[in-house]
Parts: sequence; structure tokens; C-alpha cells
Amino acid sequence: MEKIGILIDSTSLTRAELKEYPFIKIVSLYVTLDGTSRKEEDITTEEMIEQLHKAKHITTSQPAPGEFLEKYEEFHNEGYTNVLVVTISDKLSGTYQSAMIAKTMIDFEMDISIHAPQLASFGVANGVALLAEMVAEGASFEEVQKRYYTIFKNGAVMFTLGNLMNLFRGGRLNRIQALLGTVLRIKPIVEMVEGKLQLTKKERTNLACFEYFMNKADEYCQKFKKVYFDIIHLNRPEWAEKIRLYISGKYPAAGIHMTDYVSPVFFAHLGDQGFGLAVAAE
Repeated sequence: MEKIGILIDSTSLTRAELKEYPFIKIVSLYVTLDGTSRKEEDITTEEMIEQLHKAKHITTSQPAPGEFLEKYEEFHNEGYTNVLVVTISDKLSGTYQSAMIAKTMIDFEMDISIHAPQLASFGVANGVALLAEMVAEGASFEEVQKRYYTIFKNGAVMFTLGNLMNLFRGGRLNRIQALLGTVLRIKPIVEMVEGKLQLTKKERTNLACFEYFMNKADEYCQKFKKVYFDIIHLNRPEWAEKIRLYISGKYPAAGIHMTDYVSPVFFAHLGDQGFGLAVAAE
């Protein structure tokens, strides 16, 4: 009889309910603050926001293969027969590669299926939450994997930021672009494109960003039968609420989740001001 587990990395732990499933385990990425490396799971939101304005050097790094191997062994010792691994995009991190290497190191029987959707953070969590519901309801591993391909095939992540300097620190903009954009109060729209974070559009107002996101929401709801939105805001609750009201009013059958958190790794690259949404569809 199958016993199915799900393994995710800590950047996707944006929903508290994912911690409540006994079959979900987490491998942590790392954040280095002025030379001191720590698991991002051990860094509170309050501390990370403070460090964004205080630390001189912030870098991030992937987990080692041995950390994935430990989780595989835990699953095996607990009687799991199948494990679905879903990591951050392999274009953003070597986390997927660490998971793959660890798979070659196991010396026991277990079906491990490893995936890196071309999404990140709350975009991954949006799909994983649907898969976790299936596992909890007794779906087979084949059914869970089949739905993985369906819901992540057309996924999307898009958001705007309040501070362009974090894109510079994360290598997405050069210093001149970031400084000029900050002075001119440019509102960047960042999207996941082929697994990478790309600055795809520049707007002058939050309203223009909102309208861009809602045009995207319209496209998804008109194209797919089932659409699931995860609306995120970092200290911009008023815009998240505008998005929620628009989608729920126009598309009452759509799934909607609200998120006000990203992991320390993404705080390091994106800052603590902004709003946007992730989409899964089938």
C-alpha cells in the first residue's frame, strides 16, 4: 500500500497550513547576513526586515545534497513508499540539483519523483497546496503526479515592488537603473519567465500595476475552467484587497488565497514592500 510524502524547500513555505500536513517535510535554504550563515527557517520575519535595512552584505545559498538525503531517510524510516519533491525553479537555485544528487545516494527502495516548476515561493506553494489536499484525501501517487503536470504547466507569478534597490542587490538591475527608477518612482513588474525572475514592465503607479495584474487574471479565467490565485502583499494590504474584490466579484468560482509573507531568501532579493499574485490553472 502506498504511503505518499511531499518534500519542499523552505522558500515555498509561505502558507502556515502546509506545516500542518504530517506528510510534508522541508529542506531549508540559507541566508548569510554579514558573514553569518543561517537556515532561513530560523530567521523571523521581523529580524529579516530589520536586516534588510541594517546588514551590509546579504547572500543566499542552497541546501547541500546531504540535507535532502536526511529527509529521504526520514521518509523511509517512517514507512513512506513514494515521495514527491517540488523545489524552487532550477534557474534560480541549485536546490533541485541537490535533490537529484541525494537521490543517487540512497541505498533503500523508495519511489522519489523530483520536480522544479518554473516558479518560485508562493507560486510553488499555490500548486503544492492543491497536491497536498489530494494526498490527504487518499489519491494515488500516479494521480498526484499527473495533476502536478497539469497545474504547474500554466502557472504564473507576477508582482510589483516598492524598492528597486533590492532588485539591484539581487542582480536583476544595474545600479544606475535601480537609482534612476527609485528617483522617478518607477513601479517595476517582475514575472517568472522560463523559470527566471524578469523585469517585464515598468509602470508609474500602483494602479497601473493593479490593472496589468487584473488583465492577466481575466486571461486565465477566460481560458481555463479552474483557476487558483494566491494574492500576495508585503505591507500593501489595500492593494491585495482590491485584487481579491475584483477576482471574487467577477469570477466567484475561482480559488483565492491571501499571503502576506515570503521567506527570508526572497525578502533578501525583493524587499518588504509590494503586491502581486500567483496563478495555477487547469
